[in-house]
Amino acid sequence: MAYDRYVAICRPLHYCQILSRRKCLWIIVGIWSSACMNSLLITVQASKLTFCSTNKIHHLFCDFKALFKISCGGLEKFLDLVYFEILLLGLCPFLCSFISYVKIITIILHIKSHEGRKKVFSTCSSHLTVLLLYYTTASSVILAPNSEYSDILEQGCSVLYTTVTPMLNPLIYTLRNKDVKHALWRLVKAK
Repeated sequence: MAYDRYVAICRPLHYCQILSRRKCLWIIVGIWSSACMNSLLITVQASKLTFCSTNKIHHLFCDFKALFKISCGGLEKFLDLVYFEILLLGLCPFLCSFISYVKIITIILHIKSHEGRKKVFSTCSSHLTVLLLYYTTASSVILAPNSEYSDILEQGCSVLYTTVTPMLNPLIYTLRNKDVKHALWRLVKAK
């Protein structure tokens, strides 16, 4: 999506050439393939873990940190794989999105008219909001140090990035629609 916004704003006359139907299909195949490979590798490696006293996790779903806390063997390869995948499938997409938005913001700042800047920023703001919400909560789960409240923090952030962000996604994109904005504004004024 960030690449789509980048091409639409920074290279609008070449949009159809750059993001042809065939290229979009290859992007989708690449994303699905990497997601399936990620799931397969993590699942296979997690099945090789040994658990000391219990196999019940204190988490909302089977997250790698929850498995890490209750396992007592096979952690080295598992953690190496998890951190490699976080780097490859987490940091790389984040950097691509970040670089795209840096270029987009640079273009927005060079637009002379206020209306033009507002229109272009409106196009990107919904996706940027979803990205920030997702990456902030996901990275806080991964980077949070262990403390007496870390389990609660991890569970709360996990709910945000696994359920709340996808739930808010349609709402955030719908708020770009002028009719929805006016209806929402009338609803707020009525109260």
